[in-house]
Amino acid sequence: MQKVQRNQKNEDAKKVVMLVAKLNQYRNEYYNKAKPSVSDAVYDHLFDGLQKLEKKTGIILSNSPTQTVGYTPVSALEKVRHPIPLLSLDKTKQTEELLQMAAKAPALLMLKLDGLTIKLCYENGQLVEASTRGGGDIGEVITHNIPAFYNVPTRIPQKGRLVITGEGFIHKDDFEKMKGGISGKADKEICNARNLASGSIQLLNPAACKERHVYFYAFNILEGMGDFGKIAYSRGAWLCCLSLYIPAGTCNPPGDGGPDWLFKDVCRG
Repeated sequence: MQKVQRNQKNEDAKKVVMLVAKLNQYRNEYYNKAKPSVSDAVYDHLFDGLQKLEKKTGIILSNSPTQTVGYTPVSALEKVRHPIPLLSLDKTKQTEELLQMAAKAPALLMLKLDGLTIKLCYENGQLVEASTRGGGDIGEVITHNIPAFYNVPTRIPQKGRLVITGEGFIHKDDFEKMKGGISGKADKEICNARNLASGSIQLLNPAACKERHVYFYAFNILEGMGDFGKIAYSRGAWLCCLSLYIPAGTCNPPGDGGPDWLFKDVCRG
């Protein structure tokens, strides 16, 4: 019974993501290209369906058309102290050193995403703060730019406090399309996707950030891990599946009763 309910939740969550992508496509066709491919009645029907699913699942993405209320710029980025320092890992290019580390304790290996480390804080399912890593102890608040991200859930079905860290970055294909059209920026900022992502995430105006196609991929649960089943087994499994956009399937380890809104990202629609 629990497995059936979990599968249904995953299917509903997939529909939320797919409806957001489809409706944003139709909005772009209507407002930017003046070539709508569906009628207003079809759009309204899908929009109503998305609203119902968002209410049912408790999942609302930052780029959902139901949340389009404009972007509010800020005059400066506020500083914020991280109660738990966001430390960086030692670097190595030697396979032997990795094997030695893994021999001492269970290890999780992931591909490195080249962007800017971001922390998301949720209280009872509501995103209340987003900030950069900064120097590890003190970062900068970028909550105002989250509506400009393509895939950050602003609401999730989770009680209590949950803090997630991950990487804000720009896909290389998006970067290649954009770099020739970005004017007035120093060569240093647009020389690679990482620099452009870092600068975009820290912009004061979310409307400008929106044009940079910034995505978020989670890689760690900093606080609230106690809600995710048996740590010895589930931490590695959860961390492999903390991409919060296209749900290619459940991230739950077999028999583990963790949340169903954490997804693998295999495509961007």
